[in-house]
Amino acid sequence: MNEFFLTNFSAQDWLIVAIYLVGVFLAGVLAHRYISNVSDYMVGGRGSGTALNIANYIATGLCLVTIMYASIESFSKGFSYMMIGLLCVPMGLVLGITGFVVRPLRSLQLLTIPEFFEKRFDKRTRVVAGAICALAGILNMGLFPKMGATFITYATGLGAAGQVQMVNLVTSLMIVLVLIYTAMGGMVSVIVTDFIQFLILGIGMGVGMLVCLTHPDLGWTRIVTTLSEHRGEMAFNPFHPDSYGWLYMIWMAVVTVGAMVCWGPEASRALTTKDEKTTMRTFLYSAPSALGRVGIPAFWAIAAFCFYSQHEEMARYFFPNGLSGSPVHADQAMPLFMGKIVPVGLLGVLTAGMMAAFMSTHSSYFLCWSSVIVRDVIGPFRTHPLSDKAQIRITRINITWIAIFLLVWGIWYELPDSVWTYMAVTGNIYLSGSATILIGGIYWKRASRAGALAALGAGLLSIAGVFLDPIKQMFPHTLSWLTTEILGLGNYALCAVLFVVVSLLFPDKKKSVLQEN
Repeated sequence: MNEFFLTNFSAQDWLIVAIYLVGVFLAGVLAHRYISNVSDYMVGGRGSGTALNIANYIATGLCLVTIMYASIESFSKGFSYMMIGLLCVPMGLVLGITGFVVRPLRSLQLLTIPEFFEKRFDKRTRVVAGAICALAGILNMGLFPKMGATFITYATGLGAAGQVQMVNLVTSLMIVLVLIYTAMGGMVSVIVTDFIQFLILGIGMGVGMLVCLTHPDLGWTRIVTTLSEHRGEMAFNPFHPDSYGWLYMIWMAVVTVGAMVCWGPEASRALTTKDEKTTMRTFLYSAPSALGRVGIPAFWAIAAFCFYSQHEEMARYFFPNGLSGSPVHADQAMPLFMGKIVPVGLLGVLTAGMMAAFMSTHSSYFLCWSSVIVRDVIGPFRTHPLSDKAQIRITRINITWIAIFLLVWGIWYELPDSVWTYMAVTGNIYLSGSATILIGGIYWKRASRAGALAALGAGLLSIAGVFLDPIKQMFPHTLSWLTTEILGLGNYALCAVLFVVVSLLFPDKKKSVLQEN
């Protein structure tokens, strides 16, 4: 069985990866010299132009966990999963053309999204939103290290020697590297390293696609024909009863809108640009990339299905109940496949690209959630504002604690069947309430502080989705109907209803700072 996990990864590939890691680390650390105040540290001085901001926006969203959950889903659901990426394209175009939400956010010159809630509502709303934002964001990151470790294990062939613990150490080292340069250079480091990683990742993904399409055992026609033969309509139609279904796709559409306008790491790119037009162009021009960032790894996984169907031992390992049944070990499928078909040298470039995706997102997320804790949870309680140096120092401490949590949670938490659903559920904890009051706060004059707090509180109910299976096992007959999509959509609806009703019942007695201006 050990030979089963052997790949083409060689000493030459390790050298390519090592050179990349050292280079990007040094680039991140050297960015420290450009930090002079908290604005430089948290939003890069708001000096990012269109091309640079687009590259960073794409690099932040195109993380290794994205590549992994897209491949896991597509290994089972086929092309159906690509519809989720397709949903992001028209929504990104709408934001870019109209400036919906993102333009007014940029005009306020904020450092974090929850800062808006104090300007529109009050300090208490900002603190509550900031705390929930940080909680949801850090939980959302929980599987990032494990996904990184999984890819490295099976793409490099270390799985053949049972060296999973060694890979955990390698992943831990990568987190430490990201921790150091992000803590030192803040958003400047994030912008610099994201741009480098965007270039490396683009090359790596191009290599992967080229190999899949030109490999003698694969090619477009054979891949599509094999998938159709064994998986049927459900692999091409996301609304099919055996695929995701209508309700799940509606939930995904709602999650997509909420994430684009409110999810910190991506939405914060609206705050880093030099002006409002650049913000709009960022969302407009990067919209098509949403399909590519899930579509390319999804295609890799579909190609892996075709490849394994031609090898009896591999087919039996991943599909013990036949190729028409549900897969097992789906997280291993795509990395192992790429390790077997990509040639020596190019495999090192591909792996460096995947590590780029890992490091890029960790750096953006580290800084985002740490900044939220400092600016939106700790800061408002202070009688005297924190100095720039104090804010930067506390942010660095928070980054360290988040890194420690990730290492512990990533090992302890059992990998769910659908990593993507886990990401959506943990995101809902913050998005369901905050996206509601962000949109309502900008465009509805009668939105009140009481309504905002009610919506944020209702959003916390989404945390039940993280532990939905154990909860349903406790009440098998009562809650048999409850699914993640019902819980997710129901929570958005509850937040919206409470926001409107409570705002009408308990209107504000005085205008907020934003309304006065």
